[in-house]
Amino acid sequence: MATRSIPVYQKDSAVHSLVTKIVSCLPIHSLAENDQSFFKGAGESDHVVSTEDTIFHPQGGGQPSDIGEMNQNNEISFSVKHARKLPDNQIYHLGSFANPQKLFNAGDVVSQNINSATRNYHSRYHTAGHILGLAVKQLEDIVGVVSELKANHAPGMAFVEFQGLIAGEHKAAIQEKASGLIEGNLEVKVDWWDIETAKARGIAVPEGSAPEDGTIRVVDVVGVGAYACGGTHLHETRDIGGIVVRKISRQKGVTKISYEITDV
Repeated sequence: MATRSIPVYQKDSAVHSLVTKIVSCLPIHSLAENDQSFFKGAGESDHVVSTEDTIFHPQGGGQPSDIGEMNQNNEISFSVKHARKLPDNQIYHLGSFANPQKLFNAGDVVSQNINSATRNYHSRYHTAGHILGLAVKQLEDIVGVVSELKANHAPGMAFVEFQGLIAGEHKAAIQEKASGLIEGNLEVKVDWWDIETAKARGIAVPEGSAPEDGTIRVVDVVGVGAYACGGTHLHETRDIGGIVVRKISRQKGVTKISYEITDV
């Protein structure tokens, strides 16, 4: 059985290159049909590669996956266009080889390099989503008490969803509060908290979600609030740029606030 990939980015999302070893290299069509379904748009000649550890953020938690390359001694080059964590807890990297005759073998030492511009773009969106959620929380006396349900931080379709109804008339107030949190240039820290600390600080912890050591990864916007989160983030809120609250829509007791980020 393949070794579980360790997501190095969870320790430090600033790490953009890594030397690791190949666990497996398989043609996409050799995966079980259910596993192939995780890789939409895969080509006939594409392969899935697993490694002992990885810096590639797999699609999940509302964040798109990293893209980039893996190379062996400048002789074998593999372009990574998608990464997913499958039900076996292994992270697989989908992509294609520059030379179809030169593939990786188990045990090969390779260098991983993510596309830093894409990582930063996704991190800006993800951090902005948390800022939007915290802005709404700070405005409870105006918008009413709501609870965050889920979010999507993908460019072009980003939103945060809340249980409870938020009137459209509060859009300007939410925009002002979110922009203020960004402009305040707050520190964003990634840490690991034990379950008791997380719950005491108001973080929702799904049952059975904590690792064996009883800790969870937390993204803390210092002085404002924190989330249990496995995504990649910026170190300071001003690095987001700007945020635009696009639309507030309501249906069946649920409010969806769509957003996008802008350069400033």
